[in-house]
Amino acid sequence: MKTVVIIPCRMKSERLPNKPLIDINGKTLIQRVYENVSNVFGAQDTYVACDDLGIKAKVEELGAKAIMTDPDCPSGTDRIAQALKTIDPDGSKYDVVINFQGDDVNVDPTICGKLVELMATSGADIATVVQPIVKKEEIENPNIVKVATAFDKGSNTARCLYFSRSPLPYNRPLGTVDEAFWHIGIYVYNAKSLQKFVSLPVGLLEAREKLEQLRALENGMSIFALKVEDTRIDKRAPADVNTPQDYEEMIKFVK
Repeated sequence: MKTVVIIPCRMKSERLPNKPLIDINGKTLIQRVYENVSNVFGAQDTYVACDDLGIKAKVEELGAKAIMTDPDCPSGTDRIAQALKTIDPDGSKYDVVINFQGDDVNVDPTICGKLVELMATSGADIATVVQPIVKKEEIENPNIVKVATAFDKGSNTARCLYFSRSPLPYNRPLGTVDEAFWHIGIYVYNAKSLQKFVSLPVGLLEAREKLEQLRALENGMSIFALKVEDTRIDKRAPADVNTPQDYEEMIKFVK
């Protein structure tokens, strides 16, 4: 299967403005993410989908390929689909599209290969990755997306049932959330499923939770998850940079 990697990034992050171009010890965030990904997949089929000429210029300085997209794209998935129309206008070049988030600076990109396999074997529209949450404060943190899945005992793959910023699933007998999974926002799409996804209107749940993957579930599309113990390249640093606190921790780690 022919695969393309598209890294979506936008300048107007609510929690960390101008995020793609923030400096992390001499390199921008988007440069560090791009280098990690292209070291695994190669530069030929790796693109950055951006909404700002400053990002485009910085990416092209690296010798990388940047595609300009609409600043008002409702989600990262809509952004990569728009970029794909520029890269592959007639939809014949690629079978699989990998969406690697533009702030996942410490997420292991080799996981994507396993997700491609999962999508192929499960027949899912979308494959993604989750890891166990071990700290109570992380379960209660709305910036950490939780997922309810149908994992059987001993299985590390399952269908995703719901995603939320709220703690879930609730264990009624114990009166607590005792086993939660953190959704790490890597997506692998069947190329045809990606086109179906972006043809759908933004759903009620997606609008409430601000989680694009709920659009797929609201419309009967299947998402399968791979469970790993930790998605990070280095366990001493945050997986991604979403907030000023993440940024401060990443700066300390890189230094």
